[in-house]
Amino acid sequence: MISRRAFAESEHRRRAARGRRRRQAVIGLAAVAVTTLTVVAVGMDKLLRPGAFPIKELRLEGEFNHLDPAVVQQAILQELGNNYFSLDLSRIEQAVENLPWAREAKVRRSWPHGLRVWIREQHPVARWDNDRWLNDEAQVFELKEEIDSRDMVSLKGPSDRARYIWRRYNEWAPLLSGIGLDIDSIQVDDRFSWTLNVNSVGSAQTIRVLLGIDNHDQRIRRFVDSYHQLSQQTDSLIAMDLRYPNGFAITQGSDAIEDKVALNEVDQ
Repeated sequence: MISRRAFAESEHRRRAARGRRRRQAVIGLAAVAVTTLTVVAVGMDKLLRPGAFPIKELRLEGEFNHLDPAVVQQAILQELGNNYFSLDLSRIEQAVENLPWAREAKVRRSWPHGLRVWIREQHPVARWDNDRWLNDEAQVFELKEEIDSRDMVSLKGPSDRARYIWRRYNEWAPLLSGIGLDIDSIQVDDRFSWTLNVNSVGSAQTIRVLLGIDNHDQRIRRFVDSYHQLSQQTDSLIAMDLRYPNGFAITQGSDAIEDKVALNEVDQ
């Protein structure tokens, strides 16, 4: 009996000792964690403190055919701040992209104290709605300055259909070029009714082509197929209405006097 009691007391003491060691270990780990967090907090405070790690080098790359590097630099400096680690890169990108002619900006840190800014300019390919422009990805943008648009098509329509209108222009332009005509402008109204103004290559003659709201490809082909059949009339042709199911109407004369209207039947 005595040996059993001694054994039980010994086992109790061992369990109590293990419990104390676990508690001490937990307390020790907690102390280490608190110390680590304190060190990290102090370190982050020093890293993000204004003036602690100033930007000493600014590198501009990309396109500068229209953008002035000095203007770009000034826009960046206004958003720069004075700490390498706390820079708001997206805000700097936005400041650059807000500049006229700027299309896209990418800003990256360059260790240990530099900033690298890559810039892409706008490339206008068409005039849009008289006072705006379309770039080569069919995105509408604005410019405060006027540019030479004599060789550009003029497009007008709902802004959310700009990409589609630009695609249609690129599909139809080669077809009309094959019969000696260039597309000068395309207008799409709120009903999505299409009107083209085409010019005879090498002359100032303009023909108004009405396509309506549907069957545009079919009507363009009808126009191409019928244009040479009107060889005796094309010099005085000022409008061609292709909205008829089985034909088209032509208007001849001048812009001031329309002296003949004819309905021509065509094969389906």
